[in-house]
Amino acid sequence: MKTAGIICECNPLHAGHVYLMDAARRGGADVIVCVMSGCFVQRGEAAIADPYARAEILVRAGADAVVELPFPFSASGAEFFGAAGVNILSRLGADELWFGSECGDLDLLFRMATVADDPAFLARYTETAQGSGGTASSYFDCLKALCGEDACSPNDILALSYLRALRKSGSRMQPITVKRMGSGYGETKLQDGVLPSATALRRVWREAGLEAIVPFLPDVCANVLRREASQRRAPADLRYAERLILGTLRAVPSDVLETYEGLGGGLAGRLKRAAGEARSLDGMLSLAATKKYPDARLHRGILAALVGVTAADVRANASYVRLLAANKNGCAYLAQMRRAPEIALVTRQGDLPEGDAAERQLAIELREKSLYSLCLPDAGLARELFCRAPVIV
Repeated sequence: MKTAGIICECNPLHAGHVYLMDAARRGGADVIVCVMSGCFVQRGEAAIADPYARAEILVRAGADAVVELPFPFSASGAEFFGAAGVNILSRLGADELWFGSECGDLDLLFRMATVADDPAFLARYTETAQGSGGTASSYFDCLKALCGEDACSPNDILALSYLRALRKSGSRMQPITVKRMGSGYGETKLQDGVLPSATALRRVWREAGLEAIVPFLPDVCANVLRREASQRRAPADLRYAERLILGTLRAVPSDVLETYEGLGGGLAGRLKRAAGEARSLDGMLSLAATKKYPDARLHRGILAALVGVTAADVRANASYVRLLAANKNGCAYLAQMRRAPEIALVTRQGDLPEGDAAERQLAIELREKSLYSLCLPDAGLARELFCRAPVIV
C-alpha cells in the first residue's frame, strides 16, 4: 500500500489542491494523508474557516485522512512549517511527499536546497537580511546569486524547506513535485478560466461576499463554506480580535514581549509603540511594517505574544496530532498506524499522551483555540473546537 503525504493549508481549497491530489492518485497512491494547518496559517493569519470544516472539504475532494499541523508550527516561517509537516508525515508512515512548486523541477530544487544548507549561503543571507532588505527578499536574492538560476518564488521556498527537512531528518519519504498551475502565488484577482490563488479567493470573499468566489470553487468546497458562513463561523479574521491584540501589546512590558518567538531584535518595542499609537489592527500594522518586517512576520509575532510561544516551542517536535477528518480508507490506514505508533493520534481527549512535552503542546493549543474563537464573525467558545470529534465522511 503506497501512501502519499501532502502538507497544506487549504485556505480555502481550490482547483490547484484537487489537481495535486489527483496527480498523487495517478502516481499510484492508495492512501492520501494530509497534514493541514489548524486555526492559524503560515502568514500568521486566522484560517478563513475552522480546521474541521476545511478538513471535511479536503476529504470530500479526494484526501483519505487529514490531521492537524499544530500551532505554532502552522504559523511559523518556512523552515519550521516544513520541518514539522515532514516530521509528522514521516511518523505517520507516508511513503511519498507530494507538493507544488513554481518551477516543477525537482533536480533544480535539490540543487537550491543544497546551496541553502551551505554555511556560505547562511552567512551571506544573514548579512543581507540585517541590512535594509526584508528577510524573504534577501533569501530569494541570495539563492539566485549563488545558484545562478531565476527560479525562486515563495512557493519554491516552501518546497526547499521540505527537501531540507527530508535531508536533515533522514526521512525515507520520496519527494515528488508538481508544477503549479494557474494564478501565481499571491495573485489578488480572480480570472475566468484560470486556476485561482487562495490569496485572491480570501480577498474577494471578504470584499464582495462568498457568492463572488463560488464560481471559482469546487462544488464540495462551496457547499461547506456556505454552511459555515450561514452559521457565522466564517470568514474568520484577526480583525475581530483587534482590541485584544492592541490591549495585550500595550499592556505587556517590552522585555516580556521580547521573550516570545520572533519578537527579538527590537521588533517587540516597535510593535508596542505602534499599538500605543493606533486605533485598529490595520493601523498598527501600517505603522510597524518595513521591508525588514513585512506583514507576515508581524502577524506571526503578534500570535506568539498572545499565545505565549517561545523559540523552544517552534524547535520541538509535535507530541501528538489531532485527526480532523477521514473516510473509510483513511480510518483503516490510521488504525493500522496505531498498532505501532510513532506519534500519538488524538480523536478524543482520552487519547492525549502524558509527559511534559505533551502538556506544553496542549497548553499552547488551548490558548490558540481560545484566540481563534474570538476571530469568528460571532465569537465562539474555545471548547467548541477543542472538544469536537473528527468528521468521518
